[in-house]
Amino acid sequence: MPILRLLNRGRERPKESANTSRRVALKKLPLADADITEAAEWYDDQQPGVGEEFLAEVDAVIRSLPKHPRRHAVRFADVRCARLKRFQRHGVLYFLWQNEIVVFSVFHGSRNPELLRASRARLD
Repeated sequence: MPILRLLNRGRERPKESANTSRRVALKKLPLADADITEAAEWYDDQQPGVGEEFLAEVDAVIRSLPKHPRRHAVRFADVRCARLKRFQRHGVLYFLWQNEIVVFSVFHGSRNPELLRASRARLD
């Protein structure tokens, strides 16, 4: 039997699971929309239809953020990055502000990270 279960034997269990998190609002800034559109158009130029697949994956990642907003690691300052699965070099960059998730960029990993820092600093 795992040690944690032995230590907690006989104690009342909390009403909420540690995995449940409070729902938060989601806000996508125009900067992020511009990044998404630019990347989708680039993928469509490379191979028709891939841009739509990129859009679908970005949308799925963004929709998943309110379920577990602190799931992804902090990359710098207060900015977190949710990586895409198929388009592995891209990440959805966001920060938590009050009771809101603010998506401010969808960034390709080969771009200069200082652009991200500058973009985030302008939002303060």
